[in-house]
Amino acid sequence: MTSEWLESKGVSPQLLQRYRHTGWLQALGRGCWIRSNTMPTLAGAIHTLQRDSLHVYPAARTALELQGRGHYVPIGRAPVLHLALPAGQRLPDWFRKLDFSRNVQTLNAGSLFEPVYTSLQEVKSEGVHIKISSPERAMLEYCQLLPKRANFEEARQLMEGLPGLRPALMQNTLQHCKSVKAKRLFLALAQAVRHAWFKELNLAAIELGVSNRILPIEGVRHQQFYITVPHTWITDE
Repeated sequence: MTSEWLESKGVSPQLLQRYRHTGWLQALGRGCWIRSNTMPTLAGAIHTLQRDSLHVYPAARTALELQGRGHYVPIGRAPVLHLALPAGQRLPDWFRKLDFSRNVQTLNAGSLFEPVYTSLQEVKSEGVHIKISSPERAMLEYCQLLPKRANFEEARQLMEGLPGLRPALMQNTLQHCKSVKAKRLFLALAQAVRHAWFKELNLAAIELGVSNRILPIEGVRHQQFYITVPHTWITDE
């Protein structure tokens, strides 16, 4: 709960301090509170941000994990928290101090999609409703992070866990994605994994640019999508 939200519910600053002194509330950081003897959760923190009109959404692998679709966690590293937010918007300090934000990575939603809120969906997590990237959007977001902030092996594992992507929504998401790199990598990987929904996409309606995209990896040029990919992403089709 933020101080602003509590005040909108009739809790004055004086009453708020009384709740704190009596041990009913404790401060998470400046301007944010939680009931004493409870632990903050990711879903609860995101719900608070969205309720206070901050346009922040779990994205990429985090969005997939919240829907039970992420299964690969690098050993020995703090889990990455992927969040999408518009350019110029900052996460509040109280959020960044929470344990699950120790390794937060943000994506510029405006540079990736137009409209910015393409293919979001609402889910219930830990007792609250939050908006997150749909699996269709989240996988594209993950491809945008390659190769510097994500890895190709994990990308393939995540894609292999998405046999049920919705072709119509996937088509719409691809057509509203502004990143040629993300779209080419996504399509090359979807083709390699051979999910049935890939054949239902209308590739001619997706803007993919014309020049080669060379990535700083050890790989080969994809003959259809003109981008560097790992050897394991190449199929005979």
